[in-house]
Amino acid sequence: MTQTTDHSAPSGQVLDLTKRLPPEARDHLEQAARNEVRMTAAGLADARTGTVKLSAEVDGQELVVEQLDDDRRRGPKTLIPASLTNPDVWRHRGEVLAHAAGYHAAHSPVYVWRIVKLSSIGLYAELKAAAGYLLATEYGAMIDEAKRQAKKQGYADNSDVAQLRAERKQVGKGRRRENLTILSATGFTSYVAAVIGIAEVWGLAMAFPALIPVIGVMYACGARELRRRGDDFVVFETATEAEDAPLTDALLNKALRTAGVFTRDDQEIKLTTPIRAAEINGVEAAFRAEGITVTKLLAKSEDIAGALDVPEDWIDIRSLGSPSHISFWMTDRDPFAEHRPSPLLNHSGPIDAVKDGIPASFDKRGRSVMLKLVELMMLVGGATRAGKGLVLRNLVCGAALDMRVRIRIATGKKPAEHSVYAPVLATYMHKQPRRLSMLLDLLEKDIDDRSRKLARKGRSTPSDQDLEEMGIELIIIDEAADYLDTNTPSKEKNALAEELTVKLDGIARAGAGVGVFLVIAVQDPKKGMIDTRLIANLLERWALRVADANSANAVLGSGSVGKGMRPQDIKREQAPLGIRKGAEGEILTRAYMIDQNERGEAATIIARAVQLRGQLGLLPGQRPDPIEDALVALTGRTTACGGLDGLGDPAPAGQHAGAAESAEVSILAELLAVFEAASNPQRMRTTELLAGLAERDADRWSPAALGVAEDDPASYARVGGGELRKAIDAELDGTGRTLAAKGWTAGGRANGYYLQEVRAAAGIAPE
Repeated sequence: MTQTTDHSAPSGQVLDLTKRLPPEARDHLEQAARNEVRMTAAGLADARTGTVKLSAEVDGQELVVEQLDDDRRRGPKTLIPASLTNPDVWRHRGEVLAHAAGYHAAHSPVYVWRIVKLSSIGLYAELKAAAGYLLATEYGAMIDEAKRQAKKQGYADNSDVAQLRAERKQVGKGRRRENLTILSATGFTSYVAAVIGIAEVWGLAMAFPALIPVIGVMYACGARELRRRGDDFVVFETATEAEDAPLTDALLNKALRTAGVFTRDDQEIKLTTPIRAAEINGVEAAFRAEGITVTKLLAKSEDIAGALDVPEDWIDIRSLGSPSHISFWMTDRDPFAEHRPSPLLNHSGPIDAVKDGIPASFDKRGRSVMLKLVELMMLVGGATRAGKGLVLRNLVCGAALDMRVRIRIATGKKPAEHSVYAPVLATYMHKQPRRLSMLLDLLEKDIDDRSRKLARKGRSTPSDQDLEEMGIELIIIDEAADYLDTNTPSKEKNALAEELTVKLDGIARAGAGVGVFLVIAVQDPKKGMIDTRLIANLLERWALRVADANSANAVLGSGSVGKGMRPQDIKREQAPLGIRKGAEGEILTRAYMIDQNERGEAATIIARAVQLRGQLGLLPGQRPDPIEDALVALTGRTTACGGLDGLGDPAPAGQHAGAAESAEVSILAELLAVFEAASNPQRMRTTELLAGLAERDADRWSPAALGVAEDDPASYARVGGGELRKAIDAELDGTGRTLAAKGWTAGGRANGYYLQEVRAAAGIAPE
């Protein structure tokens, strides 16, 4: 890289030499710089750091030319191919070698028999050849021919036969007296005597290795004899082409040929990088093949999986930048067989749910499939116990960690399923269709107001600053059939369902462009419970296990089952596995596990969100909420934070289950915040934790609040430690988890808590 600084120009101004000097002058200047730097001590020092400088005067201006070498031109590591330093590549090579060793060991009896057979053929052929040479058996054919000719012509004198016999006897005698014959016989008898002697002295086990050379020679002779006959023979099988072999280029070539992808015998893949071990006990190969594209491979994916003898879900084919550069991934176990904990459990701080997205699920390679609010108008469908609740749990917990998002939930059934989110819910209602209708009216007006604000700024879509100012609205309608089914006996309910459908359709069409997003979850949409007009505007689809093909098509779109998407074939034990159809195409994906029933993991994430939002004054009740405030003005009742008891029933204005109180309950979240503020040490003394808690809530944890003197640290530790113990026990009561203070002596005697134990008590998976 070349930089030019003009010292006569204002400070820091950089001139571009390419605009002021012709190419030949620039080349000359750089060459002069190199020559000068080689001849000076300062230049040598610069060269060692990869810098070349030259000062010169051009047109009366002092110029400095500085050339910086990049890292690729320095260091011995640049000479080593990346494939030799990649641990994943070596891990795969180790698997291939281990499989080959096991495969050949298992086939060793077959190999021994084949070697013995081939050696026997070689021994027989060589003995026959040796006997023919020593006995001059080639004369036998000549003698037989002489006899036939004499008989044919009626000769009485058979002198030719006698002459040939005499010549045969003489030639045979000469051959048997040759030096090579004598030396061979001597060597053979000596070898046999040595082998017998070894067997007599040390046993047959020690004699066998001595036979290996003669077995090897006879093996080679047998192979030569079979080649002479034109017979095909195989002694050692190819381990890389076995059905259970790790993926290699040979196995992949064989599979593609078997699947009919290759139409010519000379077609084969060319690896662009070494095959490497990959996610979920998988292996990945990157390759190109003449005339083969990702589309062609995807069309043959079922045949390829069959050729590799694995289910189709166990392979994955993707493009690496171009249609002809292909990434092929395969695993030897079901990639969706086990739950995977949500990355949100180990995440600290807020997230950007709009641009970065929410890690809601993982694909067959084990990679997170991000759910971005910027493109979220989604329909989630699935039968009972198919995993809809877990999909929504990932979505709500992730959205709660984005401080800009106001979450509003309306559910038709099971209010307790969402009550854990109540502290961060701007609106949560249970079976309140009239109130939902008013909410949707207010949201439609809000969408119009947002559009006008953006228009006045000359923008059609909101920027990050706009979203900060306006906020983000996420509306979730769970068990939507209870609100939107127009096939009920009640005409009034049907009319209200039609009204709600029209309003939701308006939000689905116009909301995404101004930061208002909609998610509808339903069990069985096949009976017309949700109008097709609304479904058509929900471009993101997530189909979990459904009852039949009609339900699958209703969620994913007409004809989806015919294109190979079959959520009706998902097994009950695979929940929450499903097919997500969106901007990236169709993805087989399984929602992350956030276990609320046994581990309280959702509550832990929500407590963290409450803490973050509370610090910024963004909890319900801490900041103005025009929509919920308008609902209160219209009805005199509120459903912020789920109403009075957090279960979705409206409460008198000002009497909802506020999030501020919920923030005080989670002492574990407070402890984690203290650890985080102290740069996450592995352990902290009780006195240190109390000091941190006092900074966060002096009314509860300061010495004065605990009734002890500030200059009496021993009493503060004793009384405060007891109160902390009670708060922890109260929070963990009924969860099955415990957290105890422990002592240690390193660095002096101390008593306190370990970070990993606090995390475990909070239900967070270990790092």
